[in-house]
Amino acid sequence: MKTKAYSNLPRLASVLCIAWSALMTGCGDDDSGATTSTGGGTSASTSASGSGGAGQGGAGQGGAGVGGAGEGGAGATTSTASGTGGGNPSGDTIRFIGRFDTTQPEGPRFSWPGSAIVTRFSGTSISARFNDESTPAQSNFFQVVIDGESKGVLKVNNQAELYTVAEGLADGEHELLLHRRTEALVGVTQFLEFVPQQGEELLPVPAAPERRIEVIGDSISAGYGVDGADETCPFTSDTENNYLAYSALTGRLLEADTTILAWSGRGVYRNYDDEVADPMPKIYGRTIADEPAPAWDFSSWVPQVVVINLGTNDFSINVPGDAEFREPFTNAYAGLVETVRENYPEAFIFCTIGPMLSDSYPEGAEALTRARSYIGKVVEDRAASGDDRVRLLEFPPHNGAEDGLGCDYHPSKKTNEKMAAQLSEAISAELDW
Repeated sequence: MKTKAYSNLPRLASVLCIAWSALMTGCGDDDSGATTSTGGGTSASTSASGSGGAGQGGAGQGGAGVGGAGEGGAGATTSTASGTGGGNPSGDTIRFIGRFDTTQPEGPRFSWPGSAIVTRFSGTSISARFNDESTPAQSNFFQVVIDGESKGVLKVNNQAELYTVAEGLADGEHELLLHRRTEALVGVTQFLEFVPQQGEELLPVPAAPERRIEVIGDSISAGYGVDGADETCPFTSDTENNYLAYSALTGRLLEADTTILAWSGRGVYRNYDDEVADPMPKIYGRTIADEPAPAWDFSSWVPQVVVINLGTNDFSINVPGDAEFREPFTNAYAGLVETVRENYPEAFIFCTIGPMLSDSYPEGAEALTRARSYIGKVVEDRAASGDDRVRLLEFPPHNGAEDGLGCDYHPSKKTNEKMAAQLSEAISAELDW
């Protein structure tokens, strides 16, 4: 029988867990060279480097994306969101991890990297239907995880609706995770339904874990270029891999549901190369990353830990001088921390210094020293005001000679693993996880 994924499910309040960072999938390789097939029988494969139009954000050395003199980046989103349309369509047989727009009866829409869908089923195969906005040139990609093991990559775009997710499995019960590897700029995805093989059905899924982490970041947190051959490749959606980004890896290490709100090129106050677009504090409260409505209901899913990894884009190209830049940057960063604190009064907040920052690039900008000073001052001010649950954590600059580099000088798979180990240790020390 065919069990629909959405239309039969109750509309509950909301959930904000993204990224399969929690459902005990382990931290193994992602089998990125594997192939899946669409329902029409055509092969949908991925490649390690890929081609196609360059995506925005992060180009150039030191660029996890910097720039964009975003208008008044200090204006952080507040917690006034009613959550209308930003809800949790999860039911007994399907669990949605992330921010999903539930305003359309056909199915929930989502766009943030690491958004995930979990189900259990009986039989040897399962398919899924999507309405996806991406194109063949820059498609959305999902990590397919079966029974805790990575089993390939699903390529989804606007050329098809029905896709074979897994086939040829041992006959019996299986657990499936689909983890979105690509970020919002690739396009919005709408999930329509799972289609078990004829005569089989979906089964109840395990409960969500107690541990919850939220990550607010840029291209580094999104997983830009993780699967790229080296620093010379540009952005392509098939080399972006949030599943192997430190943000998702940390959640899996700690067995925590992890929401990842990240967009390449966005900063706290300025975007990469002065891109005219809302910086991260302006879009932090959105359900769909590039759509102002519906707003997200922060009360629906409350993490114990929030990680902020922003500032690399602010300190990239054409960095203003200290006298001009210190105050607007620190005000914007402090505003974001305050917004997080208002929404999550008890959470530990980790304000991090990213591994792409250095004092050698851009020349004369002293980007690392200044970012450390500016963000450190925000943390110090929080402590002085009585907030003892805000911490500063600095990731060491990544070492391309030792660990390799991803596309456009982004952190490699190995660097992301080191970042996840460092962050997990810091979180465990504070929360005894």
